[in-house]
Amino acid sequence: MTTYFDDAKHTFNTEIDALKSVRDTLDTNFDSVVAAILQTKGRLIFIAIGKSGIIADKIAASFSSVGVPSFYIDAGTAYHGDLGRVASDDLAIFISNSGETQEVIQTLIALQVIHHNKLKTVAITGSEDSSLANSTDLLLKVDVAEEADPTKLAPTSSTTATLVMGDALLIAIEKEKSFKRENFALYHPGGSIGKLLLQNVKNAMHTKIPYVHTTTPINDVIYRISDFAVGMTLVKNDDEKVIGIVTDGDIRKKFLNISQVKNSTAKDYMTEGFISINQEARNGAAWKKMAAHNISNLVVLDDNEEVVGIITIHDVLD
Repeated sequence: MTTYFDDAKHTFNTEIDALKSVRDTLDTNFDSVVAAILQTKGRLIFIAIGKSGIIADKIAASFSSVGVPSFYIDAGTAYHGDLGRVASDDLAIFISNSGETQEVIQTLIALQVIHHNKLKTVAITGSEDSSLANSTDLLLKVDVAEEADPTKLAPTSSTTATLVMGDALLIAIEKEKSFKRENFALYHPGGSIGKLLLQNVKNAMHTKIPYVHTTTPINDVIYRISDFAVGMTLVKNDDEKVIGIVTDGDIRKKFLNISQVKNSTAKDYMTEGFISINQEARNGAAWKKMAAHNISNLVVLDDNEEVVGIITIHDVLD
């Protein structure tokens, strides 16, 4: 049987060595590029082609996700109208491993002419003596000893190192701007991160609430729980005050310990009291409270301590 994991390990080792090599060459040029990004009043424009273009597109997307307006321009199509997307107050970051990619160099020259050399430019390249490096304001050298593939030609180690360099720039900007999870959620309002950090419990809770009384027969309790999607029911006493809950888990745990199951009632299975959260709290706070108590649902209260809903772990994570 043919195995390939030794080749895979070699690939990992080669690319790890490349990353270490680039890491060890980092100097104040990196600081200068970070400063240039922070001082940019316009957008970050990443310009490349081919495999480097894919990496550039990802880096641009990462910066946009933390609130730094960024986009990618394919150097191969730049001459067909994309040059007009770049303004003088932008920061143009050109990516080319060799630093001699014709389309990239041509795009750089064209933009310098259009903006009368007022456009700030950065080169991310493997050669500090290349045309690209010598024609830009700032340089980030990403020089790898060899590509990981057998031909030593396919972009592998070099694209990985470029991607990590982009991540390093991103993280430096995040730290300088004290970027937090809540800020990240602002740019991801539709995902689970946004749902956890931006939405309130009242936006995710169930407002149809199952109730039983302490004297409700267990069969009716089971039917009541089954009729709702929250996996539990609230239990009221004779004064119509909520004094506890019965969950699916409560029934399973206590069922065998009840001697007269047929005559048992909600009170026999009830957990007295309940863990609650205010409806104005964030979903993230609800998730943390459920995790801390190892439970899967919370009773939701309004400011008057009245029950207004139930929220489950699925409501805040799905």
